[in-house]
Amino acid sequence: MNTPHSNQEDEIDLIALLASLYQKKRFILKTVVGFMIIGLFVALVSPTIYKAQAIFVVQNSDKQVSSSISGLAALAGVNLQSEAMGDIPPSLYPNIVSGIPFKVDLLNTELEPNQLNYKDYLLNKQNSFGPTIKKYTIGLPSLILSTFNGDQQVEVLKNKEIFQLSEIDFKLTKSLEELISVEVNEKEGFITLSTLDQNPKYAAVVTSKALALLQNFITNYKTENANRILTFVTQQFELKQKQYNAVQKELAEFKDQNKNISTAVFQSNLQKIQTRYDLVYSVYLELSKQLEQAKLQVSKEIPNITIIEPVYIPNQKEQPKRALILVVFTFLGLVVSCGWVLVSKPILEISKQIKA
Repeated sequence: MNTPHSNQEDEIDLIALLASLYQKKRFILKTVVGFMIIGLFVALVSPTIYKAQAIFVVQNSDKQVSSSISGLAALAGVNLQSEAMGDIPPSLYPNIVSGIPFKVDLLNTELEPNQLNYKDYLLNKQNSFGPTIKKYTIGLPSLILSTFNGDQQVEVLKNKEIFQLSEIDFKLTKSLEELISVEVNEKEGFITLSTLDQNPKYAAVVTSKALALLQNFITNYKTENANRILTFVTQQFELKQKQYNAVQKELAEFKDQNKNISTAVFQSNLQKIQTRYDLVYSVYLELSKQLEQAKLQVSKEIPNITIIEPVYIPNQKEQPKRALILVVFTFLGLVVSCGWVLVSKPILEISKQIKA
């Protein structure tokens, strides 16, 4: 019974809202135009950003390990069958690139040989006119806090050694999170490494350096266990080689000193030395094979990175999308002006009731 009446009230409310918007059409139009001007200014002032990238695929090596190598690996405390020689999942590549040690190495990249490195380049950009305005407007609270805190030192663990970064260097490493990115396409199996910068050449140089650092990290990680086994086998081989040479010399001297003797005692002592010689020789021979296999395993564990799209200097800008910026600001102006028209009247009524 009450449904038609309620529908009529809703219709009247909708018409009233549209009427209030129409009455304030000049205000809405002026607000939209104002936001359009702001959007146009932002679009024109925003610096041009270029994107350099490399697309590659990491092909894992054969993970089959011989049982003899596995046995020696167990003596060294490494289970090759379970660890599969330390493959890194591609999903962890973004974590590698976002790590402090990786960023510190990247900041030392020479953009111009013997003239300019990446760290100095980023510092010069931060000290330019545009970032200075941002520093003393949006970044004013953090600037005040940093003044009270002083030049803090940040300790970072790298290669099992602790070193320190100044607050400036630490902030530079944080800024790289917005410039360097790694995207893993798990469906297709390829990885995209990209760098954003206002200078297209520098973007390409940094991308190339980041790709080399990532390749070195993957290689070192994958070959770490294989090198441990190679070191262990080499040590055992050298030890058995000394034992083999010693027992071989002992056997030869024993035979030379007892050429004309054929007693039972001589035969017993000769047999004991010969048995020890045969045992040491068999172990020595087996270790020599294991050593060659371990060397081969190290070379097999070097990852094969296939470059699908090499790094090149981009000639098309990635940012800003000026048309999109203008559309977003125009839409924002329309929403803000309409919202203010619809909300201002109820707010005035509520304020009058409070004052009354």
